[in-house]
Amino acid sequence: MNTFKEFFWDGEVIGLYLNRPDLRIAEIAQQCGKSQAEIYRVLHHNGIRPNRLKNGHDAVRQLADRGWAASQIASMTGYTERNVRYILTKMRLSE
Repeated sequence: MNTFKEFFWDGEVIGLYLNRPDLRIAEIAQQCGKSQAEIYRVLHHNGIRPNRLKNGHDAVRQLADRGWAASQIASMTGYTERNVRYILTKMRLSE
């Protein structure tokens, strides 16, 4: 059984995220046997920003400008729908 501290400090998750930029969060979750939400919680708890240099944000904006739905953008870019909505909201507020 994992302790509370072990739940939030997961060396495998952190190592994969930092050392394998080619892996999406969904792929890390699958490899580690965790949900995507758990991966995000581990990263946030350890002070790691999960937007790898904002790769794909321009693609999100371009697809949204073409009328794509958040679910379609998410499946195309590898972001979660929630993250797509967050990216778009943040872009609109900064304009």
